[in-house]
Amino acid sequence: MVYLLNNDICIKDILADTTTSASILSGAMTDYQKQKDELTKAQEQFKTERDEFENEKKIMEKFLKNSDVIQFNVGGEIMYTSRASLLHVANSTLSKKLLGKSKEKLSIDKDGNIFLDFNPKLFRHLLEQLRLFEDGEKIVFYPPLTPILTIPFNNMLEKLGLTPAPMSDDDIFTFNVGDEIIATKRKTLNRIPNSKLSTLLSMNKPSDMDLNGRPFLDYDPKLFRHLLTQLQSEQTINFEAPSIESKTAFNAMLNNLGLKHK
Repeated sequence: MVYLLNNDICIKDILADTTTSASILSGAMTDYQKQKDELTKAQEQFKTERDEFENEKKIMEKFLKNSDVIQFNVGGEIMYTSRASLLHVANSTLSKKLLGKSKEKLSIDKDGNIFLDFNPKLFRHLLEQLRLFEDGEKIVFYPPLTPILTIPFNNMLEKLGLTPAPMSDDDIFTFNVGDEIIATKRKTLNRIPNSKLSTLLSMNKPSDMDLNGRPFLDYDPKLFRHLLTQLQSEQTINFEAPSIESKTAFNAMLNNLGLKHK
């Protein structure tokens, strides 16, 4: 009986040890599978990043290998420039991107072109100047002939790591006011910096333009000319209407522009 009892105890101990070992083994297998899954995931991520790198490398080789002509997409328009033109501003964000030296991730269009999200018209104006620079010449960019585009042009230059174009108080701005063409200088519009009048210097929405690209103002042209005359004489407050009959309309225009009347 004692012998049988001892055998039962031994069997129970063996079963207990087996259960514990199975539990430990099961936990080890779970940890192993988890580590294996994490390793597989890391390998897949590495492969994805490597494929992206190889793809970008092929794209850069497409534009740079055995060629001095760089092709790229600006705001939906395909443009070209020479390597020599970009080397005039070799340390700029623009040249680093187009010459494959930028550490930033490139934007690529569906055809594999480097994509730059800028106004094509302004970018073409920049390219025209880049092509004319001589080696060793001081780099000075000039704004488009339409002064209204100076601010967006300079914003683009800053994003590309280039020096903004100079602005002059004597820049002439042309407006379509009530279907009449009126011109004035930057300094006249800037007489009152915080008014709506000064914001006309940066109007660039298509909805604000006439068919010829001039800013459109829906005011009586005679009243607007009268206002400009007072601004040109350095008056900044207490603007007067040209007549008693036009006072209501003139004051309404002033209110809309953020100016004060008598």
